Amino acid sequence: MTSSTEPLARFLPLARLALTGEFGEGDRERFVEPLARLLEAASRGVGQLSKKECRLPANHPEEYFSTDGDLVLLPRYKSCWDLVRDEFERRFADKGAGLVFNGEEVLKGINDILPAVTEPSFDNAQQRLAVAAFVDARVAVLTGGPGTGKTTCAAALLALRKRLDPTLTVEEVLISAPTGKAACRLAESLCKAAERLPLSDEEKDFLIHLEPKTLHKALGWTPKPPEQGGPFARNATSPLDVKLVIVDEASMVDLELMAHLMRALPSVATLVLLGDSDQLESVETGGVLAELVERGAADALPPETLKIWSSRIGSDAEKVFDAGLTTKKSTAIPLPGLVISLRHSYRAKESPWILELAAIVRPGSSESADDFRRIAMDHVPNVRIYDRRAEFDAFCHEQWESWSLSMTRWTLGNLAELIPCLGGLLSEFQLLCGSNAQVDRANRRGQCVLWGSSPAQSPHILPHGCPLLVSSNRHSLGLSNGDIGVAMGTGPGTAAQVAVFPGKALPIPLAQLPAHKPAFALTIHKSQGSEWANVALDLPGEESELLDRNLIYTAITRSCRGFHLFAEKKALERILDHASS
Repeated sequence: MTSSTEPLARFLPLARLALTGEFGEGDRERFVEPLARLLEAASRGVGQLSKKECRLPANHPEEYFSTDGDLVLLPRYKSCWDLVRDEFERRFADKGAGLVFNGEEVLKGINDILPAVTEPSFDNAQQRLAVAAFVDARVAVLTGGPGTGKTTCAAALLALRKRLDPTLTVEEVLISAPTGKAACRLAESLCKAAERLPLSDEEKDFLIHLEPKTLHKALGWTPKPPEQGGPFARNATSPLDVKLVIVDEASMVDLELMAHLMRALPSVATLVLLGDSDQLESVETGGVLAELVERGAADALPPETLKIWSSRIGSDAEKVFDAGLTTKKSTAIPLPGLVISLRHSYRAKESPWILELAAIVRPGSSESADDFRRIAMDHVPNVRIYDRRAEFDAFCHEQWESWSLSMTRWTLGNLAELIPCLGGLLSEFQLLCGSNAQVDRANRRGQCVLWGSSPAQSPHILPHGCPLLVSSNRHSLGLSNGDIGVAMGTGPGTAAQVAVFPGKALPIPLAQLPAHKPAFALTIHKSQGSEWANVALDLPGEESELLDRNLIYTAITRSCRGFHLFAEKKALERILDHASS
């Protein structure tokens, strides 16, 4: 039996160091400095370092560090990884614990709800396979690039599940995402898919009435510490009261939040993760989706899985599956059949350059900065790279002048007429930046455009027509972190008094809003889950460990019509050529 004093004894050396600075010979190199590096990385949301980065010697005290292959982690992150991996492996292996539907009924339902489409540049065979495979799976991952129809797939899966299990209620389904904005976008996409797909009235009504929630809200976040039952009310002893959970933008779900979700997931519930594993990960410790996709592609489909899928979708199930996932090596246990990847993009039919550029900057690609420029030149004017700061700034200024002109028609008296147009206006153009300092500079420039010849104002006063970003949740107002609206005054050149948001009929006084700031520019992290017709990306010239292929990939895939990039030659080469060397 472990003595109650043993855990305390493990940390006494650290307590002594913190209080007195005393340590034994060789302790600095053996564990003090490696632990400091790990804690510093954790303060930036990086939960793991390579052994080389951590400089962890072979004789380190094992109680202060956890290792995972070549990685060094804080023990709390390792325990989360162990829980998430164990839960996915257990649920994936225990396929018969939940509902199991008849193959012929599944096939008939899919043919009705998601009829086969075959065109020269697009077919939906992978979508149909995903719905067939995941409708009664215990755990599943649907991944794919921009515009590949992940939410259309989710809508079809939900409708089929309702058709095969008529007792399923709206309250027994959780549609969720890591942010309020992403959760609301998921609900909007499901509603649009409900109108687009050939569904019964009951199935359409089912999809339309699903209530989106952030994972924090669904799990019942509380300020209580773990020793008092926190930080979530929903856990292993008080699980979620649901049969089906769909989580969108799963790449943004951090490791600890995923661990809490797995603890609170009912034993027979279905969990489906949607996301693009090549996008930026969570600002906290992430990587869960990327690892699951890697493990799902690490081995061939088992014969029994292939037999079930073929009975539901036809004899080409294996061919369709193999066309989606690229085989990868994995040090973890392979989970073949856990993941299905969508490769055909609806968006690429109108803007083929998106997938071409995304393929070049995709993590793991060996393409270079020269390849990126070559493809960009092939798609002018939809894609343009600026090498002069003045030209890029002039382009952004022109977009903001156009926005300012459109705001001259807006007054507090005609909001009812114009608010239905607000979503379309806000989705026309967005500047994305690689750093917060760039965002602040761009927001000041944008506000100056709106103030025009008006007297200079405090930077804390928003001008009429200023786009604004909500940066915290306020459920009583129906606002979530990431929501974008517009600040309104009595007219051009005046100070704003209220804010209007797409889909909300009434303005909200600025004084009642949660934390917010101008949104002429956003960081790329804040852009995840959003889409604009035209996107401009301003990459910082200075070296930064935050600049990588994921960052550019995410920015490119936010656009559906045009992409404008300012990057110093060395900055682009540092990201693409270094990563591919």
